[in-house]
Amino acid sequence: MKKYPAPRMAGSGRACAALAIAALAALTGCSEEPQQARKYSVPASLCGIAVQPTSLAPFLPGGSSLSTAEASPVKGTKRCEVRVDGKPALTASQDWREKNARITAVALDTKHIDMAEYETTGSYLYEAGGAVARVDPCRNPSFTGDMFAIIEVRSPGLGSTAAMKQLITEYTDSVRQSEACSSG
Repeated sequence: MKKYPAPRMAGSGRACAALAIAALAALTGCSEEPQQARKYSVPASLCGIAVQPTSLAPFLPGGSSLSTAEASPVKGTKRCEVRVDGKPALTASQDWREKNARITAVALDTKHIDMAEYETTGSYLYEAGGAVARVDPCRNPSFTGDMFAIIEVRSPGLGSTAAMKQLITEYTDSVRQSEACSSG
């Protein structure tokens, strides 16, 4: 007995594919919560280190209030934690490391950087969730090593790799011009 293929209606494959994509989009849309509106002003600095609000905004979640807190957990480290509605959203750090420390080694020590997805320019290593940059030149009579600028996004799923490159570049340039990099 001879078998014949089932008759096909013109365009039915495309219609089925479009229907499947629409169904998948509907399911995905139902499982995600909509982004909450931002009711606070995006700051123009991270604990005194200037950045453009438009560069920082992609990494901050919606919410009612934003606060920053500066800390120095160990000598040679200065951190700025940004909190939205009391929850950690982003951390920016200035960290003195040993002379000639590898940027990848510093990134590996950083909890929120995905080392499987990063890009690098040699002085900068970045991905959507964070970045590390060697601040050069940066000299300070209190330290003999190299200064690194570090940004970690604490609210997952925000920003992009290109936006992070912009933010870490601005932050690093501002750190380089700060008193942390004084020539003594």
